[in-house]
Amino acid sequence: MPKATIMKKILVPFDGSGYSQKAYEKALEIAEKLESEITVVTVLQSKISDSTGISIERMEEIQDEEENIATTMLKKLEGQANSKNVPFSIKIIHNPSSVDGILAFAESNNVDLIVMGSHGRTGFRKIVLGSVASGVAGHAKCDVLLTKGTE
Repeated sequence: MPKATIMKKILVPFDGSGYSQKAYEKALEIAEKLESEITVVTVLQSKISDSTGISIERMEEIQDEEENIATTMLKKLEGQANSKNVPFSIKIIHNPSSVDGILAFAESNNVDLIVMGSHGRTGFRKIVLGSVASGVAGHAKCDVLLTKGTE
């Protein structure tokens, strides 16, 4: 008899940092136990605009380069998922706001759980620097698991 899966779809925002790597590893652990699928997402914040002094054609080239770099980074995670027989996919999102991009993707894809890393900043540093993790946790319609630390 198959296991009942509470969390079928897990989303992991990934930026290449140790924080996001730890979150990915925790998501893999959960996905393996619950027979869930993982989508790893990166939000690229560049936008095409002719007000920067760079031609639109060059901005498109820059976006393509950023997307290729992000895809290469995310595909490196696939082997870990395959070794645990966890269904894996990647998504590159273009949005000026990382929080909005993550939330929109989670909602439109019926994500059950977002697992993401947090720097754990508090007080003044959090106010000044802002926090993607805090924004996602505060506004997501699904559960959010924040991991701390890089080890």
